[in-house]
Amino acid sequence: MRKFFRFIRNLILLGILIFGIFIFIKSNKKKVLLIGSSQMIGSSYYEVASSYNYEIHILTGVQTNEDTSRDIIKSVDGVIFAGGDDFDPSLYGSNAYDLVETYSTDQDRSDLELLGLAIEERKPILGICRGMQLINIYYGGSLYEDLPSQFGTSISHRDGSDGFAYHRINFNESSRLYHKLGEEKSREVNSMHHEGIRTLAKGLLPTATSDDGLVEAIENPYYDSYMMGVQWHPEYSWGKFDELTKIIFDDFSKAL
Repeated sequence: MRKFFRFIRNLILLGILIFGIFIFIKSNKKKVLLIGSSQMIGSSYYEVASSYNYEIHILTGVQTNEDTSRDIIKSVDGVIFAGGDDFDPSLYGSNAYDLVETYSTDQDRSDLELLGLAIEERKPILGICRGMQLINIYYGGSLYEDLPSQFGTSISHRDGSDGFAYHRINFNESSRLYHKLGEEKSREVNSMHHEGIRTLAKGLLPTATSDDGLVEAIENPYYDSYMMGVQWHPEYSWGKFDELTKIIFDDFSKAL
């Protein structure tokens, strides 16, 4: 009988230990805020989060209360600005409204405010597609509203209105990506955008360009946390043994 009670006691203690470990692991997960339009946030982001043991908190729609937005930013360890619609050209001094597709001035201003708050709080920041363009606008840069008509067609940056094209990008030899890839000069990436960086904001480093000269990746070497933007969609390449994709999310996750 004594052995039986000892067995039960040990079983209870083991259960308490396992529960404690579970709570510890769960409480130590890094929280990442994913900001973007719902149609551009797919299961791939959850797969990435699971691989790095962090929780994704999704924020969509216009945020109207700065105090609430600041509290949200303060509560997370890092921020990803995902893909989405075009920008209101007036945000960077243009009036080429005939060239833009769907956009929302309120959403644009909301996202710019969230980016500013994330910068104030020194959060690690990763911008993907629209997210990279957002970073450029925030620091004073501008965009091409429509690459085929304003920049050229020697390279296709989008297949139709909503499909992936694929093309090569070339890395700046002073960039993080170049050195992380073992000084590899170029890679092929997916591409689905018709807007792109026209004038790169002062202080941002162009870390990759496509063969037609369009900026495809940026980083902020003066930011005291982590800030990178890529024009392609690495989340869609997750799980395909793509070394470049892994480097991007490794880098971001290590900064959390």
